[in-house]
Amino acid sequence: MSGSTDTRSDRIAELEARNAELEQRIAQLEIAEERFRTLFEFSNDAHLIFDVSTGGIIDCNAEAIRMLRCANKNQVLAIHPAVLSPEYQPDGRRSLEKSIEMDGTARRNGYHRFEWIHRRMNGEDFPVEVTLTPVVLHSGPALLVVWHEITDIRRTEAELRNKLAIIEAQAKQIQDLSTPILEVWDKVLLVPLLGLLDSDRAEQLSNALLEHIVRRQATYVILDSTGIASVDADVARRLIGIIDAVTLLGAKGVIVGIRRDVAISLVEAGVEIGRFATLPNVRAALAAFLRTSR
Repeated sequence: MSGSTDTRSDRIAELEARNAELEQRIAQLEIAEERFRTLFEFSNDAHLIFDVSTGGIIDCNAEAIRMLRCANKNQVLAIHPAVLSPEYQPDGRRSLEKSIEMDGTARRNGYHRFEWIHRRMNGEDFPVEVTLTPVVLHSGPALLVVWHEITDIRRTEAELRNKLAIIEAQAKQIQDLSTPILEVWDKVLLVPLLGLLDSDRAEQLSNALLEHIVRRQATYVILDSTGIASVDADVARRLIGIIDAVTLLGAKGVIVGIRRDVAISLVEAGVEIGRFATLPNVRAALAAFLRTSR
């Protein structure tokens, strides 16, 4: 009889220990659920849970309600997911077709992050960074979907692009002013060269000058080197290159304003200045044009 009592006591103690362990595990699960629910509900990003079998939304947080411009959670849960995206994504693919691919990638890799265009209930499209994470709930497999709206980022990027475009336009205006191409006579172009004539600027000038020659049907081009900061062998070669390009279009090019000291240094550097016509100033160049055009 005593042995039977001891067995019952041991069994009761074992059950009480297991019960205490289960209660502890339940308490831990409740704490974990509370933490998850807090993160889920109060996140600054939209959180939605999609049922994999039905494709419907089974839960969402307050930010998802706000982001979709819905009145309450019930309205979100009643939405068919197909209406949450425009028909096409920016890459031209159908949203329905591409969403299936994104879901598949998430299931294969354990998660998937990508950019997407979603649609609010008021018809407004908005960009988001989407994170898909497959999870298993008591009801079955599901997808935890997180939307991080990037509208402000895209707006800032657009503003930056606009500002860069303005800066580039202003830089071009400054460049055009620093190297203007003037039509001083019928079919006669004058290019006052100012500052430094490096390789980039020489290439830009050559391209712009050739466009002007074709557009204005110019036959005579005067390069005025008076305002160039310094004329060395490299600068002279760039000038020769411009004159050669002018000649290829059937126009005649002359360079004016080469100073005596500069001419001497060019000769000493071995630059063949005899390859192109040089005159002392713009007046002399125009007089030469008038003589040849009579």
